[in-house]
Amino acid sequence: MATFQCKESHNSPIWGIIDLLRWKLLPEKAGGGKQYIQKFKDTWVRYNRERIKVAAHKYNFPPELLAGVCWIEVAGDPNFIDRVAFEVRSFDWSGPPAIDKFAITKHPAKTSFGSVSMQLRTAAQTLGMNPDEMNTKQFRELANCLERDVFNIETAARHIRQLMDHDKLSAPLSMDDIRIIGARYNRGMGLSLEQIRKNTSYGNFIVKFWPRFRELLQ
Repeated sequence: MATFQCKESHNSPIWGIIDLLRWKLLPEKAGGGKQYIQKFKDTWVRYNRERIKVAAHKYNFPPELLAGVCWIEVAGDPNFIDRVAFEVRSFDWSGPPAIDKFAITKHPAKTSFGSVSMQLRTAAQTLGMNPDEMNTKQFRELANCLERDVFNIETAARHIRQLMDHDKLSAPLSMDDIRIIGARYNRGMGLSLEQIRKNTSYGNFIVKFWPRFRELLQ
């Protein structure tokens, strides 16, 4: 049975419902909008900079890459929205296979958790587990761990390392490598390298703002 060790937390800033409403409803001149969410992202990455640098060093890739992934993924939907989605999907998929094939929601393993958003299925595979053999309780435990920043950052770093290995990329990474890895993080391992190269927008963003992420890590 899968068990997860995630007692440690770094007490990162938490994006909540008030933040969501301020971002969505207030104009920038009133302290909301794009400027508000970007400031939160900056604060989160800066707060976790030492943890990001340690995790990136452990898996031998530039910390700016992990900082970029964190910056993109942090904020958006508060954690409680993910929890509600998971419980609804778990109920919808609680029957035998003959019944589950009529489910109208996504499989609960496709629910994303953590400030650095990761699907439960992806996180399980990253940790060497088979999500098809996991039950709802195990997914719930994994979700709890992903909501802890230390575990979340470490798992994201480990996943990035696996993405590097998937395309046989190694240090020192070029900016083209960064584009591919970033695209993989967003689009998954199911696509060929040729398909990934057709849309590297996620990785392009990381490359474009590389100096910003480097500054946040200082």
